[in-house]
Amino acid sequence: MSSFLYYIQQYVSISEEVKKEILDLVLIENVLKGDILLEEGKICKRIYFIEKGTVRTYFYQKGKDITYWIYPDNSIVTSWHSYLRCKPATESIQAIEDTLIYSLTYDQWQELYTKYNVLERFGRLIMEEVVALLDDFYKGYYFMSSKEKYELLISVFPDITQRANLGHIASMIGISQETLSRIRGN
Repeated sequence: MSSFLYYIQQYVSISEEVKKEILDLVLIENVLKGDILLEEGKICKRIYFIEKGTVRTYFYQKGKDITYWIYPDNSIVTSWHSYLRCKPATESIQAIEDTLIYSLTYDQWQELYTKYNVLERFGRLIMEEVVALLDDFYKGYYFMSSKEKYELLISVFPDITQRANLGHIASMIGISQETLSRIRGN
């Protein structure tokens, strides 16, 4: 069974019929390091599941590349506002390692939700988890020191320094690469 189906089954139990339909619809891609899955300004029509690899979301502010988030194996990634509202994305999505992804379009998911209530429940549970994670993260993260932010990131994603560029990590936690080097040195 694919890790994508396993991921879904961590939330809901799905029948063989549902599994088959998902596998018939899903697009499976090997994405190379540096490839862009979504460009800022375009509408995000897909939600991605990362089976293996690492992806980042980023945007440009005053000409500077700012990493918003880094997603490891077994993560769901999309430009949520763009995907759900069919509006141009304010960020880009890029593979920062060679990555194996599964994806479905918004319309495919809507069709699956209509056909299988269990998948609608899965979608709701994913959205609840994302909202709760973002809420918890930003409430605490906003008041943390740079060192505490880095330690939190390492506790959640222990091998991030082997898989992501230190510049991307520093950008994500809002510090310079030099400050990150000092924190890592202590």
